[in-house]
Amino acid sequence: MILTIDIGNTNIVIGCFDKGLLRFHERFETNQRSASLEYAVIFRETFSLYGIDASDIRGGIISSVVPSITAVIKTAVEKFTGASFLVVGPGIKTGLKMEVDNPAQQGSDLVVGAVAALHDYPVPQIIIDMGTATTVSVISRSRAFIGKMILPGVIISLE
Repeated sequence: MILTIDIGNTNIVIGCFDKGLLRFHERFETNQRSASLEYAVIFRETFSLYGIDASDIRGGIISSVVPSITAVIKTAVEKFTGASFLVVGPGIKTGLKMEVDNPAQQGSDLVVGAVAALHDYPVPQIIIDMGTATTVSVISRSRAFIGKMILPGVIISLE
């Protein structure tokens, strides 16, 4: 099984895949004050709810827009599962062409979303992700990431 983790400003979303099929999908609050042990307990309880043994996890991937807790989550999940996890960031080979001024400044959430969209949909693409922030990414006909906009999310806009 593979565990995927998306660390956002408001929520952490996890998904567990077994042979390409989604076994579960859950979210919990992002708390920058929590220690790795606290997150390990959250993972343990979530796996328990779905009847999954942590030793069945072969590895996983982490995408984060909250650098202050990326290592905390990575430590927690590696401690709990005993598997290694890859953190998406500058230098990771994704197959996505980055035709922007500074590719290293693109959020890992945008990169992961673009790679997933390219896998499932024809180009060109406009990808809209509505979370704490609303992001709009553009993928060209040549399958290159060519730009983005970051806007306030719906809740922030309402407030």
